[in-house]
Amino acid sequence: MSKYDVSLVSAVEGRKRQILVDLLRQNSELTLGELHQLSKGELGKLLSSITVQDLLNPEGAAREPATIVAPRAGRPGRPGRKPVAKAPAESRPAKEAAAPAKAGKGAKAEPAAEVNTRTPTGREAFDNSVFEALKSIGGPAGAGEIQRRVGGTNMQVRSAVNRLIEAGQVTWTGKARGTRYRVA
Repeated sequence: MSKYDVSLVSAVEGRKRQILVDLLRQNSELTLGELHQLSKGELGKLLSSITVQDLLNPEGAAREPATIVAPRAGRPGRPGRKPVAKAPAESRPAKEAAAPAKAGKGAKAEPAAEVNTRTPTGREAFDNSVFEALKSIGGPAGAGEIQRRVGGTNMQVRSAVNRLIEAGQVTWTGKARGTRYRVA
């Protein structure tokens, strides 16, 4: 599959997801049972990537703390998980919450600063940040290194890079974890 195929497939999947989110918002009378039935069909993969936050907050404002609840015992194929509570942004020091974490190569990324890529303006601003980060790196860089510099999620960084590739501003080499991006 060529880089253009990958970019096109990624763009189409992103658009399909946004259309599904919009349709779910417009059809708020759907029950959870009906959503469960939809998840068993060809929309299952897309539905599994949509959060309640996506449906309730179209502007992408800061998320509230979440808790992961352990599944009921005895369900086959679903090992139990311990509940995990995230600290609210207000309890973190201002410097840590405001800027993306800086880490060395190979270091695990800290929780990234939130960015808004739900609007065309937000995507354009984030794409510019990613492009500037790639220029400042000067050589090939992986998505993790870019993410540490600009914030956002891994998916937001990869989507931004794909848009930059489509625009002819960025090239890529490698595949999977070995994918590296550079300014064209």
